[in-house]
Amino acid sequence: MNTTPPGASNPSKPYQVQVRRDIVYGTGVVGAGIDRGTALRELKLDLYQPVLNTPAHDRPALVMAFGGAFHRGSKEDDAYGDEPRRNNSVAWYCHEFARRGYVACSIDYRLVPEDPQPGNTPVTFSPKSFPRSRVDVVRKIMGLPKASDDLLWRGVEAASDDMALALRYIKAQSAEWGIDPQRLAIGGFSAGARTALNVALGEKEPVAAVIALSGYMDAQDIEQHTASSQSFPPLLLISAENDLDYVARHTPDMVARFRAHGLHCEHVKVSGATHFYPANSPAVHDSLGATTVEYAMAAFLERVMPA
Repeated sequence: MNTTPPGASNPSKPYQVQVRRDIVYGTGVVGAGIDRGTALRELKLDLYQPVLNTPAHDRPALVMAFGGAFHRGSKEDDAYGDEPRRNNSVAWYCHEFARRGYVACSIDYRLVPEDPQPGNTPVTFSPKSFPRSRVDVVRKIMGLPKASDDLLWRGVEAASDDMALALRYIKAQSAEWGIDPQRLAIGGFSAGARTALNVALGEKEPVAAVIALSGYMDAQDIEQHTASSQSFPPLLLISAENDLDYVARHTPDMVARFRAHGLHCEHVKVSGATHFYPANSPAVHDSLGATTVEYAMAAFLERVMPA
C-alpha cells in the first residue's frame, strides 16, 4: 500500500490516493488449446481510493481495462509510443480519477497468447470480421505467427468474461470500499475499451456509464446487442483523427447506430492524434465543443452519474 500526494495546483483533484495492488477477484482458465493442458490463473485488480477525512460509503467508481490488442499490456502499464504520441495508461487514469474523488480499479484479464477458455456468454458473433491490422502488427512484434479466428475470438470473449467477473466482485465489496454501486462506470483503452463495450452491451452487466478510448464494436454485434428492449448505460466514445484504420473509419457509424437504437452516445474526436494520445490532448466534443480527453471523461461522468 502506498500514498501519493496530489498536485496542490489543481483544485479539481483535491485528494491524496491510497493504492492496494494485486487484489485477487477470481480465476480464469488458460491453455485451452495447448498440449500440456489447461490451468487456472489468478485474476487481479489494483484499487485506487481517495484518502478522505471521514469514512464514506457512497463514492462514484470507475473500473478500467488496459489496451494492447488483447495480446500485451497490463493493469499497471499499457502506455505505448514516444512523446507526444504516447497514451496515458489506464492505471494513470485510475490514479487521477481517484484524485478527483472516485474509487477506481485497474483490472487484469487473460490475453490471447495465454490461449484462454471463455465462458458461455458470447458477446461477439462474427470472428472472421475481427479487425486484424493492429493485432497482426503486435503479433509480429512479439514474434508470434498469425492467429486463427478462433484463437482471437477466445481472447476477446475471455476478456469480457473477466471484466464482468471483476465487476461482480467489486460490487460485492462496495460497502467495504465505499462505493455507490449505482454510480459505477466502466471503461478502457483500445482492447480494454472494446471489452468495456462488450461487458455493458453484450454481457449486460448493470453499469452507470461506459467510456471507450479508441474502442470498437462490430456493426452486427451492435445490432444484436441493442435488439432487446432493455435500457443501456450512456456511452462516451473517444477516437483520434488518425486512429487505427478501423477505429477512425467505424466510430461515426457506431455512434449513429447506438443513437438510432435510443442509446445516449457522445463522441469526442482527438484532433490530429494517432491511436496513442495523452490525456491532455486537445479534442472536440460533437455537441459541446473544445475540450481535452481527460476533461471530456470527467465532465461526461459528472453529467451522467451525478452525486
